[in-house]
Amino acid sequence: MNKHKTLVIIGAGGHGRVVADCAESIAIYHEIIFLDDCFSTRKNNSHWPIVGPIAHWTKYTDNADFIVAIGSNTLRESLLKKLFATNSSIATLIHPTAFISTKSIIARGVVIFANAVVNVGARIEEGCIINTAATIDHDCHIQAYCHISPGVNIAGGVEVGTRSWLGIGSSVVEYITIAENTQSGAGAVITHSTQSNTLYLGVPAQPSRSLT
Repeated sequence: MNKHKTLVIIGAGGHGRVVADCAESIAIYHEIIFLDDCFSTRKNNSHWPIVGPIAHWTKYTDNADFIVAIGSNTLRESLLKKLFATNSSIATLIHPTAFISTKSIIARGVVIFANAVVNVGARIEEGCIINTAATIDHDCHIQAYCHISPGVNIAGGVEVGTRSWLGIGSSVVEYITIAENTQSGAGAVITHSTQSNTLYLGVPAQPSRSLT
């Protein structure tokens, strides 16, 4: 639940700027600041200040909400778990132009960007990124720390395993299971359930290489 008027964004890259812009569009935060280990050489991420390295997050646990704006699913998971362990206030950010069914479930630490759709019965677990114009159809389950890239379309009843990353413009047919740590290349069309720790490419998507 978003409960403070200051938002601390961990990660000051391009993805972080989009997160900040999303947060600003919600108009509930009086202050939006970044923490990033580039602090020694950069003091701003576009319109927003970088106020310290990532390790300084402990200074804000009593008076700020947090969101982790790091594209790496593994690193985002690691940082969010540290925040969860200290009972920090973890934000959930949903852009005003996104459509989110009232009969869906969105966990803490999730960011849902402009023009995305999350339909009835869908569950989005903690730490996921639902990027610009991605669509999650009815009764899908997106497990924790996934990244659903811009323009991805996931048909109904799909299970997406933990830490999976579906590349820009990917499509997934209905009622299949995406195993944990699956990655798909740009424009891939996934028509069958996948193996874990594997990159899939093409139309229809085929396993390309192991990610371990």
